[in-house]
Amino acid sequence: MKKNERPTIDNPLANMGLDQIVRGITQPKVSKDIQDEQEQDEKVNTEKKAKSKRTSKKLFEENIAKYTGVGGQGEAIWLPKEVKKELEKIRVNSSRNIPLRTLASAIIMTYIEENKEKLESL
Repeated sequence: MKKNERPTIDNPLANMGLDQIVRGITQPKVSKDIQDEQEQDEKVNTEKKAKSKRTSKKLFEENIAKYTGVGGQGEAIWLPKEVKKELEKIRVNSSRNIPLRTLASAIIMTYIEENKEKLESL
């Protein structure tokens, strides 16, 4: 039988001496280091934007569940014919039978919730 093998963890300080570690901490940052940090921050920000697509789909699904089967008359809103046709295309192409009213409500509320800050500054 094999022994339980534990994964090896890479230690970034393993190949450095104590003096190098101390210098790295105490020396003032060079503009190159600052630029590297900014590039890393930008990478993190782009990763966050990629995550927002996942959360927007989840938010959209929650809104569909929220507005499915809502009774009552609600409020009337007039849409241009082309907008209604686009909604109908989306509805027909979906794998589920989503009522048009539910689809429109979910799309609108998802957009509003995702862009609250932009909409408040209008």
